[in-house]
Amino acid sequence: MLELMIKNEEIIAAGNYVELLRLSVHELDVPNNSRTRAAGSCFAIAQEHHHAIVKLIEFGLFASAFALVRVEFEAYVRGEWLSQCAGDAIIEAFLRGKEPPRINCLLSELEMLESFNKKILSQIKQKNWKTMCGFTHTGGLQVQRWNTEDGIEANYSEEEVLEVLGFAEIIASLAVIGVARLAGNDLLANRTLEALKSRSSK
Repeated sequence: MLELMIKNEEIIAAGNYVELLRLSVHELDVPNNSRTRAAGSCFAIAQEHHHAIVKLIEFGLFASAFALVRVEFEAYVRGEWLSQCAGDAIIEAFLRGKEPPRINCLLSELEMLESFNKKILSQIKQKNWKTMCGFTHTGGLQVQRWNTEDGIEANYSEEEVLEVLGFAEIIASLAVIGVARLAGNDLLANRTLEALKSRSSK
């Protein structure tokens, strides 16, 4: 069964990586201002989605895990935009509950910055957005994985579950790097990048 294939060393390693990322920002000193509170909250939420994805997969709740991939990605993108692009008035409005611009606008503004000008985030969105939305909104892709010859039951492949785990780790790592930037902590940013490279090479 798929649950057993995923619950071995892969899920243990994924859980360990969640804890590594969590501890890296636990009680980290960051400036106390609206920009940091808004952006930092988005980064923290992206990390929590990553944690939830790992736990859901551990318990075989694959539909819910897959549904969170888009939500994690959006939380990270919003965090970076609030950190580096949004004006003070927009940040204050956001903290009062006003919705930010749509994700294409956020990406467009972000990718005018040197740190994002290779447009990798836009490439991720262009390649994966339709799929991510399908899983989040119970589209055909999600429903396909609940129909088998024997009936209605979860039928996700090991390969795609591991792909979701890997993608969630990348976004959570980037969120930690975003927090490190808010804290002015280059050492943490570099350490997180090295940890991600080490995970990706396995």
